[in-house]
Amino acid sequence: MANNFGDSIDKISRNLNKIAEKKSVTFGELFNQEFLTACSSFTSIEDMFDKSGFKVETPEDFAAIPDDKWEDFIKANTTYSSWEEMQSDAGSKYFQRMLDDGVS
Repeated sequence: MANNFGDSIDKISRNLNKIAEKKSVTFGELFNQEFLTACSSFTSIEDMFDKSGFKVETPEDFAAIPDDKWEDFIKANTTYSSWEEMQSDAGSKYFQRMLDDGVS
């Protein structure tokens, strides 16, 4: 039991180092299929963008979406009450997945 615990601590430590080295996270990583299917009917970030009615092919396209229209879309099509809440939860879940990677 102690060895398994020690192995888990070592793996978590390595995972934390990987997280610290990561400079950015893509929308696809953050809003992956598992996350989106749990909170919406979307299967991918591309599916969500397609069904939003907005053309989103670049970060600039996404930034051009009026905030109030995007908020309305998120409220109507996900279990979240705001885009900020959805991003925060996606970030937390992403971090937890990264931290737990390979830990039994």
